[in-house]
Amino acid sequence: MIWNNGGALIESETSINFLSKKKQKKVNTNENAEGGDEVFEETWKKINVNRLIKLSEIKDFDELNMPVY
Repeated sequence: MIWNNGGALIESETSINFLSKKKQKKVNTNENAEGGDEVFEETWKKINVNRLIKLSEIKDFDELNMPVY
């Protein structure tokens, strides 16, 4: 799963890999970026996955809340 924070200019991006149990966070370090010229600092973190959610259990993807990861 990938989440972007920002519009045409990406301020940060988070990607979670539930199989490897890792989360990647990319943060734009170019304060003068105008979109397309972002410079990202990348960090990886292990996550704790207690229970995976089946796709059939998700009723509305717009309402999917993943703050625990």
